Amino acid sequence: MRPEETWEHLTNLSNEDISFSYEDVNRMIEFNPTEQVLYMQSLFLPMAYSWMRDLSNFYNYTSIPKSYYEAHSIQYGWKVLKTKYNLSMKNYREGVRFLEICEIVTKRNITGKEAKEALNILMRLGQSWVLDFGNTSDTESKETIAMTELQTPTSEVIDNKETTKVNPHENNSVDIQEEVAEQDALQYESIENETIKENIIPMTQELTTEQERVMITPLKEQINPFVDFMHQYDLTTADYSKIFDEHTKKIEYSIDTNINQKIIDELSTTPRSIIITGNAGDGKTRICRNVYDRLVEKEFEGWPESGIEEITYNDYTIRIIKDLSELRDEIIVSELKKMQQTLQETEPKLYFLIAANEGKLTHTLVKYPELKSLKDAIIPQFMSPNKEFKEAEHVKVYNLLHASSSVYAEKIIEGWNEEENWSICGECSSRHKCIINDNHVAMSNKTTRNRMMRMYKSLDMNGKHMTMRELLIHLAYTQTGGMTCRNIHEASQSEAIEGLAIKSYYENFFGNNLRPEVFEEISGIQEFKSLDPGYISDSLIDDFLLNGDLSSQEKTRDAHTTLFKEGIDVENGAYYEEVKMYRSNINGDNVNGVELMSKWFPRLRRKYYFESKDNKKVEQLIPYRHRHEFIGILHKGKIEHSTKTKLVDGLNTFFAKRMVYSPSHQLYVASDSLLVHQIIGLDQINFIVQEKNEAIDQASTTLLLNINDIELEVNLVTFEYLMRLSNGGMLNVLREHVEILLNSFRNRLIPLKKQDEDILRILKFDYSQGAFVLETIEIKSPEVEENEEIDLDEDY
Repeated sequence: MRPEETWEHLTNLSNEDISFSYEDVNRMIEFNPTEQVLYMQSLFLPMAYSWMRDLSNFYNYTSIPKSYYEAHSIQYGWKVLKTKYNLSMKNYREGVRFLEICEIVTKRNITGKEAKEALNILMRLGQSWVLDFGNTSDTESKETIAMTELQTPTSEVIDNKETTKVNPHENNSVDIQEEVAEQDALQYESIENETIKENIIPMTQELTTEQERVMITPLKEQINPFVDFMHQYDLTTADYSKIFDEHTKKIEYSIDTNINQKIIDELSTTPRSIIITGNAGDGKTRICRNVYDRLVEKEFEGWPESGIEEITYNDYTIRIIKDLSELRDEIIVSELKKMQQTLQETEPKLYFLIAANEGKLTHTLVKYPELKSLKDAIIPQFMSPNKEFKEAEHVKVYNLLHASSSVYAEKIIEGWNEEENWSICGECSSRHKCIINDNHVAMSNKTTRNRMMRMYKSLDMNGKHMTMRELLIHLAYTQTGGMTCRNIHEASQSEAIEGLAIKSYYENFFGNNLRPEVFEEISGIQEFKSLDPGYISDSLIDDFLLNGDLSSQEKTRDAHTTLFKEGIDVENGAYYEEVKMYRSNINGDNVNGVELMSKWFPRLRRKYYFESKDNKKVEQLIPYRHRHEFIGILHKGKIEHSTKTKLVDGLNTFFAKRMVYSPSHQLYVASDSLLVHQIIGLDQINFIVQEKNEAIDQASTTLLLNINDIELEVNLVTFEYLMRLSNGGMLNVLREHVEILLNSFRNRLIPLKKQDEDILRILKFDYSQGAFVLETIEIKSPEVEENEEIDLDEDY
């Protein structure tokens, strides 16, 4: 068949107002290859749709909607041609390559070589389609039609696996035996799908059979006491008073923290007075309680009504005030005066351990002049928490707000998932139906735990803080979903599996399936909702979720099976069954597709994020595109030169509100009017990675830019904003989070150095660079002529 004939068939399908001949396209490729590839795509789309309809008629299959054969979804539509309508592997691969070339158009201009390759592929595919279905005359027989795929009766495929004869006119170089084997597999899948149509298994099966119900062992042997312990942190229950330490006499499970141990060591070896500050729920009272338990032999019987407990250790006394804010003002002043008095003693015999709200303590110290000495020792420590002061020799302030949520979260997850807490579950008859135990197994996995830590680190890196109490509440719900062992046993007899599946840890983590008001007061959980991977679509990941089991790579198929084929969270294979229904078009493609997307994809994206082995790809499901790089900088404690230049480029763009090109990556401190006030070399900027302080449970969370003692604290959102700007990102995205900070930094830099009054520096657009560049203008003052007389009496 002549190329012109094939081209005519293709252009007849197109809805384009203007059509070009085959000869015209061949000629114009040399001048504008990108435009010609876009035109070829406009021919490919209707050809693919017609091909699908022809194959569906031939095999008597139901057609899928035309929307699959539009530019934004053609990758799915083309794959369906192979998986459902038996398109040959050769044609499928050629189509994939054609679509890859079309995809390049969105990133850069197409080369002439690539455009010619696309044209050749389109012509080969067009010829295959025309030979198969383009001529519809009744006189044509099967002997003169080169079918896209071999035809074999279903019964022969099942019973005999006979090799089908290939039409000698088919222009196809694919190995015949490979083609036949592939067709056999596809035919088998087709038959399996037809069987599903007749015997659709309801997805709401009960979890146990009648025989299993009879064999259930007594519930008393199946109750895990540790699950009951976690349940006391469930805010959905009527009584959760145990989450408040002042209501607890016996500590059943304790989370050891470094700052807790440091305070105990100081008071027992080199004592000094200590003030612990932080938010309600940070664990101030628990530390006071731990000091008592470690330094006093008798068992703790509860806090006295006064809230003040004195203990004797070695030859000195420690006066413990569990919450200064609960005391009357006159008592607060009295206690602080006693503490101030000990600061003047060379060898004091009385030391204080005070848990206090920072605001209340500061207000008292400022209000009462008689506490000036104590104020001078304490207030500077509030202002610079990581700096050592001479005054701290006598009284030390530990602010629990500076402890990192991720450090505590990791300790909780590790401690709660120790096997000794779950050994009883191995003997439980409901263990195979227990979503709580499944969550424990998942959260014991190193990959899952690390991904959770990235979420908590995101809070830390943005200056957000979750108290210890909030962490306990959040992680208890993440692990149990608000359920107990008794709920699991009852569910195994009467509840459908969907009710347990939605209690998987990755659903609980983001507070899904829970009334919004339950966690509305916990800001950290609200922050997690903005990081929810379930609502971020990535084409490659979504394609893996839907078609990973069909991949030609065994590793990909195995990964898909491991993640999604079995487990209570995927309803024991229900997802796989529903995907088969979708591919078989049982209820109509659109119905199945909408159900899959709405029911499964948000859940599976979350599961993929927490459990996939691909560390970098999962970051595509997070709104921060540069989080992985920022975490790497903090972890290594150093920043690469290329990242430094990008941060400076981002600052230049923000200051000028325009794209700026600085060949030597100098920082131009410019105003919105493009007047440059300062020029700062890259070597004049100190990039300092905040060091972690393990002694007080503080992780490395920020990067500092220091220019002559003027500092910019770069957290995650600031880093993300500047990196996006350096890559051509929009100024308005994330701007509300960083604008005040960056403007303040610029305003402090402007007066850094006095400018030469005879030199004016501005930013001017350079068409060759496509950006604003620095231009220096010399201002010449009028010269006074030598012979001109100057009137010294004139008032200038």
